[in-house]
Amino acid sequence: MENSRIIELMAKKADKGASPEELEELTRLLAANPSYAYFHEIVHALKGNQDHLELMTPKEELVDHGWQDLSGKLNEGESGAGLLKRMHVGMRWVAAAVFLIVLLTGALLYYKKSSAQLQAENPSSVVSYAGFGVTRKLVLSDGTKVWLNAGSKLTYPNIFPGDRREVKLEGEAYFEVAKASKAPFSVHAGKITVGVLGTSFNVKAYNGDKDIETTLITGKVQVTMDNEPEKPILLSPHEKLTIVNEKESAREKKGAGVQVPEPQKAYNALRYQVQRLPQSTDNGFVETAWVNNKLVINDESFEAVAHMLERKYDVSIRFGDERLLQEHISGVFEKESIDEVLQILKMTTGFRYKVEGKTIYLSKQ
Repeated sequence: MENSRIIELMAKKADKGASPEELEELTRLLAANPSYAYFHEIVHALKGNQDHLELMTPKEELVDHGWQDLSGKLNEGESGAGLLKRMHVGMRWVAAAVFLIVLLTGALLYYKKSSAQLQAENPSSVVSYAGFGVTRKLVLSDGTKVWLNAGSKLTYPNIFPGDRREVKLEGEAYFEVAKASKAPFSVHAGKITVGVLGTSFNVKAYNGDKDIETTLITGKVQVTMDNEPEKPILLSPHEKLTIVNEKESAREKKGAGVQVPEPQKAYNALRYQVQRLPQSTDNGFVETAWVNNKLVINDESFEAVAHMLERKYDVSIRFGDERLLQEHISGVFEKESIDEVLQILKMTTGFRYKVEGKTIYLSKQ
């Protein structure tokens, strides 16, 4: 066991991959095993001091450099019969030392291959959150940039395996995918999978929302519904796919004694539509305005707007009158506080509100 550990540490040292603790462990083991210590010296000499040699130096030059290193030690360090005796004995071990070099190289390659294979088979998962009231930007191991909207979670490997790049999204995120033709990028969100090679797009798949949306900005994407994998949907730039979510909104309406029952869940095939997106005046899109910290509301129901406000401002909204749920609202907000937003919405929608801590109660005016 100790011998194999010495070989492993020598291999890692030769590759400059050993930690300070491992180098200290190797020193202790070599001190307790003089024969391996001597091998270590000969291997170092035969391989040369790679700290001062280019990586592409031919093997013959490395060996010559090693012999020069040994000759230098004769002149400047251990001289006389002692070193000559060691050299004489060492000559008998040169073949063994060369064999050890091959063994170390093999061990190093095996170590690297095993580590890479282990990483590919078992990539450690990372879970990143953006809590209510905040957004977050991430850069994945392949260079892909991701913006997480408030109330969202992204699960992804610490390092992507070589042949695939897969992430899982709960909530909303904007992706700028790094190109890698041999490693498709897939986003699993709700009941859909979005597959791309290199593009920018937005996915909105909150559990509480009635729709799942995929908005393509550049490139091309293919969206596959889990219950109809044989019917992929292709999107072109500036197109949005809207799919009716099976997990339709299950908001509990509290206040004024009103309780709205959960809508009946649909277990039939998901319904969807594809629409062309008009650009807004600032050369952007409503669906991705949140990346720039803007809340753009375009003829949305008050229930949908309440979801948006809850996530953006980290509040809880309770409806005391179900007639408010279907009121439709439009507007653009950026730096306004939640109180300012509610004051503005009151001008076009008749309601009263009361704030208790982080809970907002709405009632019909």
